[in-house]
Amino acid sequence: MSAQKASHEAAAGAWAGLVGTVLGYPLDVVKSRMQTAHAGVPIACATNHATRPGRATFVATLGRLAREEGLRGAYKGLGPPVCMMMLMNSVNFTAFNRAKEALGVRGPVGFGVRHDQDAFGTAFIDWRVVAAAAAVGPPCALIGTPFELVKLQMQMENVRHGAGKNGAKSETRGGAWRFARRLHARYGWRVFYLGLGVNVARECLFNAIFFTTYEHTQFGFVRACAAREIPTSTAIATAGGLAGAAAWLGNLPLDCVKSGVQGQDLRRGGFANNRGRIGFAESARAVVRARGVFGFFSGAAPSISRSFIVSGSRFVAFAGGMRFLEDDRGVNANANDA
Repeated sequence: MSAQKASHEAAAGAWAGLVGTVLGYPLDVVKSRMQTAHAGVPIACATNHATRPGRATFVATLGRLAREEGLRGAYKGLGPPVCMMMLMNSVNFTAFNRAKEALGVRGPVGFGVRHDQDAFGTAFIDWRVVAAAAAVGPPCALIGTPFELVKLQMQMENVRHGAGKNGAKSETRGGAWRFARRLHARYGWRVFYLGLGVNVARECLFNAIFFTTYEHTQFGFVRACAAREIPTSTAIATAGGLAGAAAWLGNLPLDCVKSGVQGQDLRRGGFANNRGRIGFAESARAVVRARGVFGFFSGAAPSISRSFIVSGSRFVAFAGGMRFLEDDRGVNANANDA
């Protein structure tokens, strides 16, 4: 595999990360607030009664965000996830393709693949694809955990201070970088890897479902769309959207626990001495106490809606970026590489 193609994949992955994150960020804010409010942990305890455990529905949370904070609030803390997703997608698309090749996966798999000259073969799961996808998880978690921590802390700072209303002064003023510097000054560098363990598990599971679903559906969708003269980008967007929705549905319990850990109020009990600190077990128990097992799927509506839009656009952006960088290669070839 040429270094040039790897560099093209990294650049196209960064572009895909930018497009997908900007499109889906407002719903990510809603998802995070629903998760932390349902968890019943200290981060949810704002003065507004609607943020108490059990009261945060999708419509109520979205309406409150639009009413109290507007577009600016919907994109508060955008900097960290944009940087994270550009970097992460440049890594995970490239790493997945290289791992897939190393495991001997050369052609399309799953739905729509011909096993003989006359008929379609039955759909199956190629476990080499699953292994290659899961292997992307640890490096993604190492990249993403600090950015996720800053993003969630910035989002929840607005809730704790009433979005800066009534004279309340929010520490998020000055942007993500200054906010991160204040966290470092107060808690040290270790704070940025709070929740790393659960994030590694979350990324392994997410990428396993995400890339596996896409790889096993996109070829069949491309063929079906071609037979009906539907643009290939529609097939890529559909396969990508289904992949994102499936990945987030399977990933929500771990993501909910991760949000409780990383979004906790670090000042309650003291981060440095661990008193009052919320870990995996405490966050999971808080979810069960407040909402039962269904609490692990808090934020399902915005997560799945966002994921379908973001993931579909991400794969289309990746394919378009590869086509642009490689000039004379078609979208179909790039989609099969993704």
